[in-house]
Amino acid sequence: MKELIKGAQAVLKNNWMGGYTRPSALLYPHQWSWDSAFIAIGYSTFDEHRAQTELLSLFRGQWKNGMIPHIVYSPNPSDAYFPDAEFWNTTSSKQAPSGLQTSGITHPPVHATAALTIYNRAKNRRSALEFLKEIFPNLLASHRFFHTIRDPLGEGLAYIRHPWASGLDNSPTWDIPLQRIELGDTPGFERKDLRGVPLEERPRDWDYNRYIYLVELFKEHSYDEAELFKSCPFLLQDPLVNSILVKADSDLAGIAEILGEDPSEIRGWEEKTKKAINKKLWHRGHGFYDAYDLRADEMIEVDTASGFVPLYGGIPTRSQARKLYKYLDSKSFCSIHEKKCFSIPNYNREGVHFDPVNYWRGPIWINMNWIIMQGLRRYDYVDKADSVKADIIELVRRYGFHEYYDPFKGRGYGSTDFSWTAALFLDTVFDDEKIQ
Repeated sequence: MKELIKGAQAVLKNNWMGGYTRPSALLYPHQWSWDSAFIAIGYSTFDEHRAQTELLSLFRGQWKNGMIPHIVYSPNPSDAYFPDAEFWNTTSSKQAPSGLQTSGITHPPVHATAALTIYNRAKNRRSALEFLKEIFPNLLASHRFFHTIRDPLGEGLAYIRHPWASGLDNSPTWDIPLQRIELGDTPGFERKDLRGVPLEERPRDWDYNRYIYLVELFKEHSYDEAELFKSCPFLLQDPLVNSILVKADSDLAGIAEILGEDPSEIRGWEEKTKKAINKKLWHRGHGFYDAYDLRADEMIEVDTASGFVPLYGGIPTRSQARKLYKYLDSKSFCSIHEKKCFSIPNYNREGVHFDPVNYWRGPIWINMNWIIMQGLRRYDYVDKADSVKADIIELVRRYGFHEYYDPFKGRGYGSTDFSWTAALFLDTVFDDEKIQ
């Protein structure tokens, strides 16, 4: 185990870019939002200063309306990634930060959870407290963005307006709303992600054409949220994003209490979103949490691992949790008693579009397993949580720190030496091992 720990630490150190940590050398040369939160959690196990720096550097790219962009671009030009900063042209928005180039969408808000983890693990308590004081206003502004600007209906549910904003780029959940997009003339582009990874492991050109269509629409409206709420054809309330927001609200309220700030507004957000998820995203007949398509005014009944993430936020009742557990611990998502697969694939193995190799359409992702593992522990499903933990360790032990893994063969796909895989591996074994 010590060698694996050293290997995970080496992945993070080798991906350190002097102020932030890139997800990988192969595909992702810039700073990604929820990646940095997971990476900071990993650093908190052995380097609290770098953990703090990771988050603080990300928040330099925060927009004036509170949005944390999903990418903060490196100031050093690179042709290794598309779309680049120029393609987003976020300078057309009055809300964009000055002096930095970013994307024009956001990511799931794991950052308050990461900040509280860093504080709780810190050996230098004074430095950790100063870190919380510095980052708290930014975290609060980020949460207010989700709970107000991204909830214009006042329902308690934040919407996303691009598949990339979910973090689950080509999830089968997005197929139906993306099919409604009627493509006009879109600019030509080169898929630089295919330079080092085969197409079978990545989203289709069909997906990319619609991703780019949406970015063109955002630019056309200068990233005005009110205008995009009216005109964007892709507008969804996602259980993953909102459940992560609930967990982060709870942690942000905890930070407020540490700092002597009033947590009542944050607690109010947390409770409202909890209730809204159960009221609107829980499908009674289906017994599962589904995304809600605001444009079609209906649920999208596609079973991906996102539907289990409400466990992480403490959202389901005990009765709902039992239904989720029964489904999770079945052949659809790999039973604890099954020897033919690793858990937890990102999409129902019996689903019509299941593909064990292709990105978010079937493989195992360590971040999703890490999130659901914590949710299982929260509801006392200890055996299943331990099984997921064992699979995380075994995948890394056998196949290395890959971006994602085949649920049957275990083979790693996508980028190698992937930062959040290394970081969340470190967090997973932290309580069992003395990480130095």
